[in-house]
Amino acid sequence: MLKMSRLLKKRTAYIIIGISIACLILGPIIGLFFDKMTIYDKKEQLIQENSNNGIAEAFAHPVTLSKDQKLIVEISEFYTNSSVTIKIIAKSVYDRAYSLNGTPSGIPSGISGLWFVYSEFGWGASPAGSTDDATALSLPNDGIYFYIEFMGHRVGDSLISWPGDYYIIVYGTNSGPASETDVYFDISIKTDGPGETLNNILIIVGAIILVAYAALALISILKANYLR
Repeated sequence: MLKMSRLLKKRTAYIIIGISIACLILGPIIGLFFDKMTIYDKKEQLIQENSNNGIAEAFAHPVTLSKDQKLIVEISEFYTNSSVTIKIIAKSVYDRAYSLNGTPSGIPSGISGLWFVYSEFGWGASPAGSTDDATALSLPNDGIYFYIEFMGHRVGDSLISWPGDYYIIVYGTNSGPASETDVYFDISIKTDGPGETLNNILIIVGAIILVAYAALALISILKANYLR
């Protein structure tokens, strides 16, 4: 009976320690996996060149940012005769422009975009070392690929978190024959995910389990040897 009790205690110890180590190991892995959430990803996104004359015809994707959450947009344009411009605007501005579609106040080129930072690096690389800020980017005039980060506002190249509802809009033209009106571009939209929070929670849980078990084991040893 005593041998069985010791065996059960040993198995319990292995299980508890195993859970603790699993939390400590899985924390960074899960944190990395959920670091970014892709909310839209499309190759050969199609719009028409009349998007240049009305925001209702432009590509528009809504996004809601919470406190300290970052929006990441990767956009490229290397299709024949296609030229596009990207802006990020507040939802209220988009709604008003949409209601005035086709009038001067509803033309995308007449709407002021919000400030973001960007870089023209390799695919998937984040701004580092050399970044710039803008309220709009035209492709391919300014370049064929951009990595954009946005949080609502900025001071210089530093982002400032302004939680709220926004729209990413893209509009463009086709420089080919009048019969060709298709405008293509590639775009990927991501936001910060819960990765860091999950990482911290798992590491804390793992550490608490390990410390608590060590403390209980020490108390048990003290009772067995010195408090009889």
